[in-house]
Order: sequence, then C-alpha cells, then structure tokens
Amino acid sequence: MRKSLHPSILARLFPSVGFRKAPRFGIAILAGFLVTFLTVSAEEDGKIRILGIGNSFTQNATKFLPQIIASNPSIEADVGVANIGGCPLDKHVNLAKANEEDPTKGKQYTYWLNGKVDSKKVSLKEILEDGTWDYVTIQQVSTKSYKIETYYPYAEELIGIIRKHAPDATIVIHETWSHSKDSYRYTSWGLDPDEMYSKLHAAYGQIAEEFSLPVIPVGTAFQMAKEFEQWDYQPTEIEVTELVYPADKENLPDESKSLHRIFYWKKNKKTGEYNVGNDGFHANRNGEYLGGLVWYGFFFDADPTEVSYAPNGMTEEQAESLQVIAAQTLAEEPENLRLNP
Repeated sequence: MRKSLHPSILARLFPSVGFRKAPRFGIAILAGFLVTFLTVSAEEDGKIRILGIGNSFTQNATKFLPQIIASNPSIEADVGVANIGGCPLDKHVNLAKANEEDPTKGKQYTYWLNGKVDSKKVSLKEILEDGTWDYVTIQQVSTKSYKIETYYPYAEELIGIIRKHAPDATIVIHETWSHSKDSYRYTSWGLDPDEMYSKLHAAYGQIAEEFSLPVIPVGTAFQMAKEFEQWDYQPTEIEVTELVYPADKENLPDESKSLHRIFYWKKNKKTGEYNVGNDGFHANRNGEYLGGLVWYGFFFDADPTEVSYAPNGMTEEQAESLQVIAAQTLAEEPENLRLNP
C-alpha cells in the first residue's frame, strides 16, 4: 500500500506557498509543533484525490479516467478504487464491521490507484486511511441496484464508516447503469433494461435526497445514449449458439453500437472447447469511456467535449458522440444532485 502519510507542517503554516516538506534548516524549529498538528497527506499541493468503493462497475467507470485527466494539464488527481467483484452495499458494511472487531479479518479488497493494482488483500479501513481523500463514492451492486429495499440500512452504515475513517471526504453516489437488451438478465430474467434504469435511478435518487449526497449520473448517460442512433443497439438476429470456434471466431454479433460487453468466446477449462459466453451488463470500451467522461465532468467541472484523449481503436466520431452525451447528461442533472450546484 502506498505510504503517503507524513507531517506536512509548512503546508499548514503557509498554504499559499505549497511546500510539501520542511526544508532541512527548519526541522529543529518546527519539531516542537509536531504534537499539535495532525498528520496530513502530500496532496495539500492542490491534487484532488477520489476513491470509488464498489466492484467491477466502479472499475468500468474509472478505467479511462486517469488518461482523461492527464489530457488536461491544469488538473492533478489520484483515482483510487476499493474493489471486490460483485460486492453489494451489505458486504462492504459487514466486512468493515468484521475488520473493526478483528483487524485480521475483512481484508478482501484489491486497491487500485490510477489504473494499477496498489495492493491486494487489504481492508476498507486501510484504503480509506491511505492519505486524505477529497471524495469517496458509493454504489449498489448491479443485481440489487433497482431494488430500493437492498439499500437499507447499509447505505447509511457505509456512509458512517467513511465519515469515521475519511472525515474530510465528500461522499458521492455513483449511479450505475442497466443492462443490454442482449444480456441474459433480460432474455432469461425478463428484466427490461428501461424498467431497470427507471427503478435504479429512483433508488439512487432516494438515497441521495435522504442523505443530501450528489450523484454521478453515469446510468443516466447510458440511458441517454439510446436516444442517439449511433448507440441505439438492437438485439442481434444471429443465433449465437450455432457459432463454432474457430471457424466463427470473428463472427460474433456486431457490438459497435453497444455500451456493454455482450458476447465473447469462453473456454471450457475441462474440455478445452470454446463456446459463446454472454454478459451484457459490464461496460465495454465505449461504456467505459462514457463513464470516465461523466466522472471527469462531474468532479472537475470541466467540459467533456474538450477532452483530447480517446481509447485506442475508438473512432473520432464515436469519441465525439460520447463526449456530447456526457456533457448533455451533466448539463441536465438536477442542481440538488450536482457536486457544485
């Protein structure tokens, strides 16, 4: 885990100067002040630090965020993710409680920092206390996101845990997205994507209003994208079960209009044979870029249409369209849900 905690006395005494360390000649003079000042992070030089608590959806939304930020030289930021695959609010809370009782327990997180693994098998407390976070995001797992009853009492408890271990952070809700029309969650579960969005949007909104929290409207951006012909993905007419590997390796359905990773080849570990797998809820490159643009515009009050970075393999037309969608989504966000209303 990154060790960023250290006494930054001059940053407190002379914030306008922006010193990160005391010069050698000042050590003796300043030593007497150590007991009266709190330990603070090196990010008092203007760097903004954002931590997302969640799962693969958090990583989807932040995958390209470091690169998007880096394309704007006026912004310095760290982007962290406390990730456990498929983790719902109740599990985050229960792991934190277990760790509180026994520090050897609850260490199930992978801690990502700026797109790279910083450490594994760590607790949420350790991540929350790794420096000073300016913002910490929370979200519900996708499979429960549209069920408002699953947010209680866990959203409130997680908020309390964050405020205990990262008291200076502003807590923010990350609104996740609904699945694709070609996801098994629609075809097998009968859960319509538009209905799912309507319910998860209402659920996140209810929690936001109850606890006076701003919302990153990524799910809304995904929904808005459907209004654009370029992203109006329709269910495939290909019978994917009839595809044979490797002859049909390149014949999976066209997902260029999709924001989701839907069909893919998966290998049976026992037989070695390949068949077509189905996802349809995680974001693909297009969705990951859109999520990153929304986070960028939300946290830095910046215009997504001015972002110069785009992922490899994405066309200029695709990038510009997603930038417009992100900007439009943020512009239409209700003022009470914005970070800076």
